Amino acid sequence: MLVKKVLKKKVLVGALAGVALVAAVLAGYRVFGWGAMGPVNGLKLDLSRPDALVRTKSLSTLPRDLLTVPLARDVLREDFLFYYEQSEDRLGLKGSLRRIAYEHELGWGDQLLRMVLDQPAEVALWRDADGSLKHFAIAVSRSQLTRLLEEAGKIALKDTQMRVAGSLRVDGDSVPVYALNYAYQRTLLFAAHGQRLVILSHPGMLYGGSDGKHGDGTAEKTVASLLAQEAASQNVFHPQFHLDGAAPEGHSIAVKADFLSFGYQPFFGALEALRFDFQQGAWQSKVLLNADKLNKSGKGGYDSSALWPVLPHNPSACFSVPVDWTALQPVLKRLGSKTSEPVVPLAGHLQGPAAACWYGNSRLHTPVFVATRSAQAGDDAVYGSLFEAAIGGKDPVRKTTGKDGATRWERNVATALGQSTPALAVAGNTVVFSADGKLVDQVLAVRRKQAPAASDLLPDGARTIGLIAPASLARLIQLEAFDTLPANNEPVLRAAANEHLVPRLNALKKYPPLRMVLKRQPASGTSWETLEWQETAR
Repeated sequence: MLVKKVLKKKVLVGALAGVALVAAVLAGYRVFGWGAMGPVNGLKLDLSRPDALVRTKSLSTLPRDLLTVPLARDVLREDFLFYYEQSEDRLGLKGSLRRIAYEHELGWGDQLLRMVLDQPAEVALWRDADGSLKHFAIAVSRSQLTRLLEEAGKIALKDTQMRVAGSLRVDGDSVPVYALNYAYQRTLLFAAHGQRLVILSHPGMLYGGSDGKHGDGTAEKTVASLLAQEAASQNVFHPQFHLDGAAPEGHSIAVKADFLSFGYQPFFGALEALRFDFQQGAWQSKVLLNADKLNKSGKGGYDSSALWPVLPHNPSACFSVPVDWTALQPVLKRLGSKTSEPVVPLAGHLQGPAAACWYGNSRLHTPVFVATRSAQAGDDAVYGSLFEAAIGGKDPVRKTTGKDGATRWERNVATALGQSTPALAVAGNTVVFSADGKLVDQVLAVRRKQAPAASDLLPDGARTIGLIAPASLARLIQLEAFDTLPANNEPVLRAAANEHLVPRLNALKKYPPLRMVLKRQPASGTSWETLEWQETAR
């Protein structure tokens, strides 16, 4: 009952990830018009492999269901729902459809928008050059499309905002693709076949250039599959997310780890995706794990029990990931070209998961990283060579050795954010690095039993793979926000942050620390495993 209650009330990451996805789907994004598709084409989007997939019974209810999580409701509040219902893109699209329906004496003014938002749908999303999920494809099944398509074909011949952009072959039929200019420099594509409707957020997702030429055909095949009559063809995105064809009872949001990790996912390939499901009024979190790759991460697979006893108490956020240390060999090889001795052997010294943690007494850009090495790790000097090669700077590297046998390297580095003193240390089987040398010292102090550890209040360190302390996280966010908004230089934005950001952060501070628990590890293959969010003592 306790776990069920916690899952219902405290799914922090599920809420935040869901917010990001809903923002991309409902708010839309700024595009560059039919004749300027370079920003999309330059990304070389693979339309067959999205970064995230939303499956839902109704897109219009997704934001409201996110607010069933008390934390999301307290932090985002009702104006979150109002914002996306009144977003510029949605209002622009609604206005364009109403004008077209009025001028051409049609009866489906808002019908197309309701057809998408109020019906079961799948939304695939791709990242833009800035890393945000800006490009999307929406696929829905709906009867009564025949009349709408006939009218759309007639409108495209004489309307200024709609025209035929091209055609696709679907189940042997030629299917027209329509372009709709619904606001200033905003264009979407849509096509329908049988009872299937597909909407693309930008023409460049389907066409290879402003001259209308196609790319390698992958995009056309993907859209044709989404429009196909057979359900097996429509589920073109499911295999890569390891999803079955059954529609969810409520909402299901799957996000690839490669997107969440900013491209570093190859170093922990065993973690493939996260998923957040909403059923029977509650959110549940799941993680997609590859057992074969998990076993490559070293002894214990995803056993994090060696990490929490050396991590300082009360992190703002802390997560362990199952690192594939052999994937570091190419990086170590390149760094080794700058050193007097090879550092590639380090990939064989390290084992098990690694942890990345943020603390309220440091900065957002200076997390601390902790890993475990084997007992046969060899000479510590190789770590000093790695540090000197990886951390550039004019100042010399300073090496110190403590009474407990810990060896520490540090160097003063001038950065755009000011002076920094990154440090690397090894002590026993612990390896620790941070751009904030004080955090390295804190880890060493914990290891010497001179400071409390994150494990002190954890009932099971082996299965705990994440910690979040909302109060400490809120303080860190507030520090970073106001540091970028000095009162003398940014009085307007500073005042806005005081009025709107601070109350939400104060609401966040009221929540207790949470730990993320992996219920089980897969024995073989790739499978979705349940994550539980449980309260921990303060």
